[in-house]
Amino acid sequence: MRGRTPMVVRRALSEPLLLIAALGSVLLATTTLVALMVYAVSVTEDGVRRAMETAPLATRVVTVTSSVTSADFTRIDGLVREQVAARLGDVPAQVTSSALSDSYAMPGQEKAERPELTRFATYEGLDRHSTLLSGTWPADAGAAPGTTVQASVSEAAARAMSLSAGDRLRVVGRLDGRPVTVRITGVFRPGDPYGDSGIGDELLLAGVQNGDYTTYGPLVVSAGTFLDRFTTSVSASWHAVPDLSGLPRERLRPFAGSVAAIEPGVRSSCPDCTVTSLLPDMLTQLDRAALVARSTMLVPVLQLLLLAAYALTLTARLLSDHRQMEVALLRSRGGGSVRLAVLAGGEALLVALPCAVAAPFLAPVLLRLTSPTDVRLSPPSAPAMFAVSAAVALACAVLLALPAIRSARRTYVEERGARGRGARQGILQRAGADLVLLVLAGLAIWQLRHYGAPVTSTAGGGLGIDPLIVAGPALALLCGGMLGLRLLTPASALVERLTARGTGLASALGSRQVSRRPTRYSGPTLLLTMAVAIGVLSLATGSTWRASQDDQARHLAGADLRIAVPPGGDARQAAYETLPGVTAVAGVHRSVASMGGGDVTLLGADAAKLGTIMLLRPDLSDTPLATLTSRLQQKGAALPVVVTSGLAQLKTITIGSQVVPVHVAGTIAAMPGTAAGTPAVLADLSALRAAKVPRDPTEWWISISGHDTSRAVTALGADPAETVTDLGALARRLSDDPLAAGLQGALTLGFAAALAFALLGFLVNAAVSARERRAEFALLRALGVTFRQMIALLAVEQSFVIALSLAGGVLLAGVVAAVVVPAIVLTGQATAVTPPVLLDIPWPTVTVLILTIAVSLMVVVGGLARSLHRRGPGGVLRTGEDR
Repeated sequence: MRGRTPMVVRRALSEPLLLIAALGSVLLATTTLVALMVYAVSVTEDGVRRAMETAPLATRVVTVTSSVTSADFTRIDGLVREQVAARLGDVPAQVTSSALSDSYAMPGQEKAERPELTRFATYEGLDRHSTLLSGTWPADAGAAPGTTVQASVSEAAARAMSLSAGDRLRVVGRLDGRPVTVRITGVFRPGDPYGDSGIGDELLLAGVQNGDYTTYGPLVVSAGTFLDRFTTSVSASWHAVPDLSGLPRERLRPFAGSVAAIEPGVRSSCPDCTVTSLLPDMLTQLDRAALVARSTMLVPVLQLLLLAAYALTLTARLLSDHRQMEVALLRSRGGGSVRLAVLAGGEALLVALPCAVAAPFLAPVLLRLTSPTDVRLSPPSAPAMFAVSAAVALACAVLLALPAIRSARRTYVEERGARGRGARQGILQRAGADLVLLVLAGLAIWQLRHYGAPVTSTAGGGLGIDPLIVAGPALALLCGGMLGLRLLTPASALVERLTARGTGLASALGSRQVSRRPTRYSGPTLLLTMAVAIGVLSLATGSTWRASQDDQARHLAGADLRIAVPPGGDARQAAYETLPGVTAVAGVHRSVASMGGGDVTLLGADAAKLGTIMLLRPDLSDTPLATLTSRLQQKGAALPVVVTSGLAQLKTITIGSQVVPVHVAGTIAAMPGTAAGTPAVLADLSALRAAKVPRDPTEWWISISGHDTSRAVTALGADPAETVTDLGALARRLSDDPLAAGLQGALTLGFAAALAFALLGFLVNAAVSARERRAEFALLRALGVTFRQMIALLAVEQSFVIALSLAGGVLLAGVVAAVVVPAIVLTGQATAVTPPVLLDIPWPTVTVLILTIAVSLMVVVGGLARSLHRRGPGGVLRTGEDR
């Protein structure tokens, strides 16, 4: 039966240890890389889906605005709906129209110099998307001028106008002077798409609008009534909201172009129409974010790919070295290079093919075990997974076969002459490849920091993944490890000189062994160094990312709780002060002002309390927050303000129509409570009032003990008049964004695989090295060397490798993390983070990792020493294995 077994199978089974090591390495490489591909696809698809589902309605809507009369409303309405349907194609869209009339004077205000006003309005579908609190929806009143008009009002307008269902009022047109009698038929609470997060105008949401005139309302009438009574060249709007739930990632940019094409299509037949939409920019940004997320996840993929390739090369080299004499004898007896190459290739395929088949089935299981994010797995098609698995397995087979093919060119005499002559440096080091890699890695990392992401513009004007930038961190790890190998020879020589002065046999022999054959230890040293560096780099990236999410949440929130309220909400302060865990409450006025010819966000706050409430990261200002708030309370001719960078040289601010001189008391890089890149001005609320700029709080900023807002939010309940920004909820939302968090899952998977490669490679290298030196160890035992001395001998040899690798890996990871991590930690929209990323290396976790690896490797060394001790010296010396 044995004679029928193919030679390639018999040859592979003759070295079970190396066969298992090669099989494990190839299976780990194929499974992990297929899993990373599945993960990258799943993260981008899930991230795009969630981003479109959670995007504010105001971002997804396409708005067409035009001045209309009763004669042309129907024509423009049909044109808008036709263009939306034609441009959006198979993507369904909901189109609604709304219109707002001219101003009408409130009862008793007809002859006032600055009367209080109201307006009539109609909103298509408002009755289907709102909650009717009392009464009924208005019906058509007819076109007769004297007919009483039925209208409903929002809850906010009813409160501001002191109206309820059944009330009547008489308003007078500001332009035509005609009176209109209105009967309030109902009170409603608007919901999406007309709610706070939708497309409702300011008057509908707030019930009152303060400007040059105070306007209440609107008085919502039916569409028929509005067309019959109020369409006297008034403003009408159409809102198209496409359903993006079924839009795949690859159609984002084409669909953005389709949305942008609505404007020229509408304006060709309606020159006075204006089309506005944030949707094309949002889709383009989302497509870029998905591309950046996928390219960023390629960073750990390439690191792992490089590590896997080196681990396989190391295993293949061990196998080739172990068979050198066998191959040389075969060649001396007539075995040709082609036949030996076919034999090596067949043996490599025998290992790789089962892995190619198994990896697509094992990859999803591996993902479920290691993925830290709640990502809905959406793997690509089975053919794509098997194609990737086959490509990786074939590359692994090539790496396994190459050393054997290269060694097949030597004859028996050449092999005997070369055996025992070890080079002090590898061929790559002698050729200066590590220095070339250093230049390439430096260029790639410089580009990564310059562009802010691993993507660049293509020749066609689009965006594409830059292979050099993506490979930068992996190249940095490789060249750093190779440069570290240059220290192996002088370090081993130094250790040999130091141990030679002592009386210990194990230390002298162990250091002598490493010094005489440094290339034997260079392979596992480089492998372990890169694995440790990848592990520490993964820990640093994950810790930095989590800290950055917390920093972003604190900056956007501005305080533990931030509650936006309608104007005149001073009475709410007492209620907020009684919430669980509250330590301080401060009223804040937020508005838009003008400074230096541009809009700025003005925050007027109670400066006396702000120092304990505002969440300002210390590095954003050269001056402590307590000092800044103290300066804001100082009285003077000019209003003291704290401004963001770029506004420090300005001397005045325009608030409404009033120009107020200011004195810049301090600058900060970014203002807490505002979006990234927003120019902002902070002033004391009392100082604003003293400067005759009356401003009531529009927000309440609240500090919570321990930053735990859960109990306070629960106690707040659901008040439609309040908009709550919760620090805890905001931090969770940022952390759960798949496009931002996707890198963490890839790093976790790559980290686990890197450690597995390192442990497997170290185990195999140590086992093969020990087996090849059985005769040497047997001779030492025959000369009286004890078991403890044997363990000490192996411990000295391997401890040198382990210590150098661990120290070098940590140092290398620290350097690479400092230059790479801040550049790859981005927002979910693939933009730079505000506040800037601060590197956070979790040294306690790193210490635990290093100790765990060191103990694991020393256990392997102890096991090898015990296995060598069990075999007597006589049997080993008679086998003549060390020929």
